[in-house]
Amino acid sequence: MAYNIFFDTETTGIEVEDQIIQIGAIITDTKGELYKKGVYDELCSSRIPIKLQAMSTHGIRQVELEGKNSFDKTEFWNDLNELNNGDNYLIAHNLPFDLGMLEKHNFKNEYQLIDTLKCAMHLYDVKVPHVSAGLGQEDLIEEEILDKDNNIVPNYKLQTFRYKLFSKEEESDEAKKYGVEVKAHDAIGDVLVLKMFLKALFFRAKETYNLKNQEVMSKLVELSSEPVKVKMFLFGKYRGMSLEDIFQTDRGYLEWLLREQDKMGEKCDKNMKYTLMELLK
Repeated sequence: MAYNIFFDTETTGIEVEDQIIQIGAIITDTKGELYKKGVYDELCSSRIPIKLQAMSTHGIRQVELEGKNSFDKTEFWNDLNELNNGDNYLIAHNLPFDLGMLEKHNFKNEYQLIDTLKCAMHLYDVKVPHVSAGLGQEDLIEEEILDKDNNIVPNYKLQTFRYKLFSKEEESDEAKKYGVEVKAHDAIGDVLVLKMFLKALFFRAKETYNLKNQEVMSKLVELSSEPVKVKMFLFGKYRGMSLEDIFQTDRGYLEWLLREQDKMGEKCDKNMKYTLMELLK
């Protein structure tokens, strides 16, 4: 029986030295039955003080960590390592970040990995506007954010999919099932949304690639490791415009951007670098 480990971390910050201060997780088998305790919502002590910017995001104060165990002494840590083999799936939204946090505690991954962020980028389109007379770039971005079509999203944040795909009643029913409260930027609340989102991705991938049920999880693992072609700039002077449009009007900017990505080495945006290489080859 395979197990799905849905998890999310809250941390002291996002820099190299930062550490986990909250773990939220739900572990189920393929039938949805909980593994042991099954639901984990644990605060953890840390040698690194919580940075103010992180505190303003997740709302965890330093005083709340007093007397708590370190992450590697939590119940989740024990069960995470107990299930750590290639039959099971480790699942998170923007998985590389959370996995990187686990690895700071000498975690050696053996799981199959599913990054719902990367899967969403493969399976959901951002609608790319084209600049037209009378509309500025900011107008176009706002227009996309207000779009009501669930197949079109302005970004790939988990909370975006939460509000686009799931009703309040659906959330409430799922929360009651596991005794969880759903709040944004709270580890266990995000995990519940993550679990619901994986189900949506499962059926979307099944339909998109015409797969049998038993083939879908392997496809999601595959998508999690494949680079994604970026369609629209979400930053800089060309924010809101498609890379295809910029290729036609300012190829030199894309060539410069590719050189900058090369300079960054392993820290580069792999999706952007892949897209630029495909456009410029």
